[in-house]
Amino acid sequence: MMSVSKTKSNTTMKNFFLKFAKVTGVLALTFFVSMLVWANWEEPPLSEKLDLKPIHLAVFDLDKQVDSADSSLISQKLTATKGVTACTVNPQFKTVSVTFYDDEVSEETLQSVVQQKNYVASKVNFAAMEGPKCPVPMEYIDFFTNMKRTLCLR
Repeated sequence: MMSVSKTKSNTTMKNFFLKFAKVTGVLALTFFVSMLVWANWEEPPLSEKLDLKPIHLAVFDLDKQVDSADSSLISQKLTATKGVTACTVNPQFKTVSVTFYDDEVSEETLQSVVQQKNYVASKVNFAAMEGPKCPVPMEYIDFFTNMKRTLCLR
């Protein structure tokens, strides 16, 4: 009698683990297929399709008002600098915004170009600004972005 009950319990345990393995496998497959569909749902950004290198943004506050002649001069000098992709001088708010490739030009170089016309330029630190912040840690966002990029078949 004991051997019959042991066999029954072994069979019951075996059936339980088989069912558990099947359910776990179906859930894992469903999750993978869902992630694959999600990653390929939208067209990838043009920058990823063309494999463009990332640009960086630097914003400088100026110590005094900029007239239109100096504004044009600063803009022309920055545009002529190797590695600068775009720049904007805003005389009303005394700011200079520059997008650039950080492997070709440094922020210090850009700051020195801005300061050539006797202006003192200080870099704006966006991290120190107050206001609403995203409650989701950046590592989580990066994880899902990288997973989406990896699973995209386009």
